[in-house]
Amino acid sequence: MQLLGAKANYRLGLAMILAGMATAAHAEGLAAPASPPDKASQCFACHGADGRPGLADVPIIAGQQPVYLQNTLNAYRSGLRGGGRAIVMREIAKGLSDDDIAALAAWFGDQK
Repeated sequence: MQLLGAKANYRLGLAMILAGMATAAHAEGLAAPASPPDKASQCFACHGADGRPGLADVPIIAGQQPVYLQNTLNAYRSGLRGGGRAIVMREIAKGLSDDDIAALAAWFGDQK
């Protein structure tokens, strides 16, 4: 395994911080829709219709911070996030637009 140099690590960290800030700015202005977004049906099979899965090894996404959910979906979509069920999440996230991700994050974040 090749380790990145200090300069490369710095750049990667800076890029992730800036991406998070841009995502946060986009999420702050987005109100949660009253009904689930169109693409939410893809989430329901594993995470449950309200974001509270019946499976012990699937994360609860209901009530999570929308910025966290957006960052997580963006990381899956870009391939930066791995482990666990990343292969499944990558395939799902690949088909989501930025607006889809923002709407999903707002809606699941609003589920209490």
